[in-house]
Amino acid sequence: MKKIFVVAAHPDDEVLGCGGTLLKHISNGDKVYVLFVSEGVSGRYKNIKEKNCLNEIAKREEMAKKAAKIGRYKIVDFLRLKNLGLGSYSHNYLTNIIIKYFSQYKPNIVYTHFENDLNIDHYHTFFSTFVASRPNKNFQIQKLLSFEIPSSTDWGINNKIFTPNYFVDIHKYQKKKIRLLNQYKYEIRSSPHPRSLKNINALSVYRGGIVGLKHAEAFYLNRSIS
Repeated sequence: MKKIFVVAAHPDDEVLGCGGTLLKHISNGDKVYVLFVSEGVSGRYKNIKEKNCLNEIAKREEMAKKAAKIGRYKIVDFLRLKNLGLGSYSHNYLTNIIIKYFSQYKPNIVYTHFENDLNIDHYHTFFSTFVASRPNKNFQIQKLLSFEIPSSTDWGINNKIFTPNYFVDIHKYQKKKIRLLNQYKYEIRSSPHPRSLKNINALSVYRGGIVGLKHAEAFYLNRSIS
């Protein structure tokens, strides 16, 4: 049994980026844990304490819990850090929080964002996760992988485009991944948006076709220890 840990900037990123892979891990008897860094809402409001903002945050968290129940993975925490504002916290602050959870759960494999995503929260989540994944006397992470998020990863910054070098066959899990995504009804868009169900499915077909599979999720392998 392996311990899998996902550090996701926002609720829904865990399913968009690696939902099929998580389902495969669970099917194989692995334990899967998810940490949500930002609440994913407050960037649309002047004040995070506004009633409407707090209500929307609560709704997003309920969606995440429903997806986790269906997927049979554990949400370890909602940190509720400011949406689109992770840069306002010190790097050490977020890194030390992640280290605390790594020390507690001792994951073998970690999934997180790609460093050049358009969404700034994705970058800060990646950077702190990357630093937190260094060798530590309390845990040793064997693989650190970055996933892609439609409408964010596809707009690579500084000409650094997501070039996957690690693929997971999710053909048996694609339908259930879509079921998990349907729990996040506010995040699903109409086609031809990249986060439409049609195009999310098309992305898995395309990634699968690269390596001769029907459906796949693609990752960038940042570090591997064997």
